[in-house]
Amino acid sequence: MNDLNLWPIDPITDAEYAQRTDAVRRAAEAEGLDAMIAYSTAKVVANVRYLTSYFTRFAGHQHTRDSGYYMFGACAALVPVDGEPLLRTDALWDVVRALDMSKYPDAGGSTQLGADLGHAIASRGLRRVGIDNWYLFPARDYLALQAAAPDTEFVPTLAISRVRGVKSPAELERIRRAEKIADAAAMAGMEAVRPGATEYEVGLAAEETLRRLGDLETAGGCIISAGSNSASGSSLPTREKVIERGEWVLFDVLPRFDGYAGDIARMRVAGDPGDLTDELRHLHAATVLMNEEVIKTVREGVTCAELNAVALEVARQEGVAQYKIELVGHGVGLDIHDVPDYFYDDAPLRAGEVITIEPCLLKPGVAGTRIEDVVAVEKDGCEVLTNAPKGLFAEATV
Repeated sequence: MNDLNLWPIDPITDAEYAQRTDAVRRAAEAEGLDAMIAYSTAKVVANVRYLTSYFTRFAGHQHTRDSGYYMFGACAALVPVDGEPLLRTDALWDVVRALDMSKYPDAGGSTQLGADLGHAIASRGLRRVGIDNWYLFPARDYLALQAAAPDTEFVPTLAISRVRGVKSPAELERIRRAEKIADAAAMAGMEAVRPGATEYEVGLAAEETLRRLGDLETAGGCIISAGSNSASGSSLPTREKVIERGEWVLFDVLPRFDGYAGDIARMRVAGDPGDLTDELRHLHAATVLMNEEVIKTVREGVTCAELNAVALEVARQEGVAQYKIELVGHGVGLDIHDVPDYFYDDAPLRAGEVITIEPCLLKPGVAGTRIEDVVAVEKDGCEVLTNAPKGLFAEATV
């Protein structure tokens, strides 16, 4: 895995960025909108990065002469159906970088995102405007937006998220490479598992691989936990937790390659097969079976709710339904956790969407399981992008 040759990669072309903006314009028009606001934060970057290539990296307090302190760490793009789009970042010290990166010539900084967008909307006579990432849009900016454009109706939309859900060939290639890094990082972490090692030591082996092979900034904080710590499904590795013989370590690691996220979850036991209890062996086997049966079901037209139902039926048959969490997966792209989400979404999957399959069992005080693969939806099935073995021991594949 250390000899992966993933770089360089051709940049995403200006023509593709222009096509993205045109697609968002068409989606806005289809929803009866005059324009859309793409809003992003330092944590949820996809909407603005998809359209402009720019993204904010930090969030925190920033002081202004007129308004005192406010919380920076956001950016927004206004995309009208007709007319030129614009980009604004509220990180004033990052304006030079925004101007350098932005595919929109009209780019700059603003400590009053809502008011400045509102003035642009009012001056253009835009009467109905959608906000994608409505639930992140701050009250301070929304009130200023309304005040600056009192004749405009602002409505929530997921139109931009839906447009970018279907990946282009260039995007899919980036996610394929991200998954190669995910495989390598999971393997590096699993190879470090042994009785007496700490969660932090095995986690460091995985994290170092993520950054050496991919972007320095990963797609999110890794979940790496041993024994009963894994029963939360989301704990961070600690220096204090020493891995005991017969315990497994759950790895859920999140690479990023040229901006695009990867995702994987695997498990490895410290010790030999004879050290594992029958209960743990069954929990793992049931999780692998859920993962495999859901993957068999993925194709264009199937809904995420139906995929979740498949996993639940397997869990019932295996007698572990009481431990299954509702989430079975999510979309992956420029954000690690994206539309679609598996809880109750009944929208049909589209060819070109990229999703995770990650059934998880949590038995409080005992252990947690997760086996996760990333797949690209196709007309008659899916392409599985994750390849690391799913077994609990080095010599086992399952």
